[in-house]
Amino acid sequence: MTPTKKKLPPLPHINYWAAFGLFIIFISVFLLLTAGQIATANSSFALFSRNILVEPSHTPTATTKATEVATGTATSTSKPPATQTATGTATSTSKPPATETPTPSSAPETTVMVFGDSARLRSGPGNNYEEVQKLAFGDLLMLLGRSSDNTWLYVKTADGQDGWIKTVWVDLAGVNVEYHSIKTPAPTPETMIKVYGSSAKLRTGPSIYFTKIRELTYSEVLQVVGRLSDNTWLYVKTSDGQEGWTLNTWFDIPGINIRYNSLPIKESPPTETATPVILEDAEGRWIDIDLSEQTLRAYDGTQLQATFLVSTGIDKYPTETGQYRIDVKWPYSDMRGDDYFLPDVPYSMYYYGDFSIHGTYWHHNFGTPMSHGCVNMDTNDAEWLFNWASVGTLVNIHR
Repeated sequence: MTPTKKKLPPLPHINYWAAFGLFIIFISVFLLLTAGQIATANSSFALFSRNILVEPSHTPTATTKATEVATGTATSTSKPPATQTATGTATSTSKPPATETPTPSSAPETTVMVFGDSARLRSGPGNNYEEVQKLAFGDLLMLLGRSSDNTWLYVKTADGQDGWIKTVWVDLAGVNVEYHSIKTPAPTPETMIKVYGSSAKLRTGPSIYFTKIRELTYSEVLQVVGRLSDNTWLYVKTSDGQEGWTLNTWFDIPGINIRYNSLPIKESPPTETATPVILEDAEGRWIDIDLSEQTLRAYDGTQLQATFLVSTGIDKYPTETGQYRIDVKWPYSDMRGDDYFLPDVPYSMYYYGDFSIHGTYWHHNFGTPMSHGCVNMDTNDAEWLFNWASVGTLVNIHR
């Protein structure tokens, strides 16, 4: 018998690349699951560690009771502790503690460096406070506080001396001073000055056109209470309690810089409005000059003939008040002083020494005090008045 030969079927074709791909996918899934378990464990440990850091004296303890207020132990649940009651019992929430934001009351200690060669440590936030210590470039300071406007910082030196330094003298790179508390300085020391002239006056406002309260005497001591914004006038108090304004050129103020001495700026009161003056008994032509309004009026008896804007003396060189008469007239006149020379000033009418009414070719700012004491007029206006008035014409000057 001849054996029958059977042909075996061919082995199935194996796609080795597909098998390799499945293997890679399996390994990837395995690694992802393992990493997730590790992350979960680390997260739990981190929360547990954070709770220990936040509440070091209260380690969560497992208990079957809802709370144990009497013993002060923490309630244990699957949620991390968040807040603690007054009795010490920790109450849990589902959220981990939030990151704490620095506040002025919890600001960390900050070290800053002096960034100038002229820095001074003072007893208060102002140049009128006593100098405590000179500081050198590169000195390190501990920042303790600040003034309300952040222009001064309250600091402590390396040798333990505390005081105030102007903010501009400190390198604040990377420092937010708002995180530091506002310090209340010692009361501002009184700023005292002494009258150093014989013509100083106390007035109701910062201008020679305000009412004079009284004359100030030579060597009289005054307390400076405030100043005008441009520092030309000071608001002062006398030893007998009177308050008013006085021009700062009449005082001896050694070592005091009113611009940087933390003296408050005081607003000027409303300008005093003068009532037009009409001399009822005046006969013929006369001239009225109102310093408050910077006007000149020409009258014939009680009848107004013309009105002009003028420029009278500035605060340093005021136009004198009173009644005068024109004593000489010059079509052109040279005028000179310590700091000026003006040739051929037109239509000059002198009424009191070197004081005159005249035309003006060097400015046209009429209505504003501009002169060294004379009465400046527009040249065309001065020509009219020069031809209208005569020697002997009354000139009445007032505020």
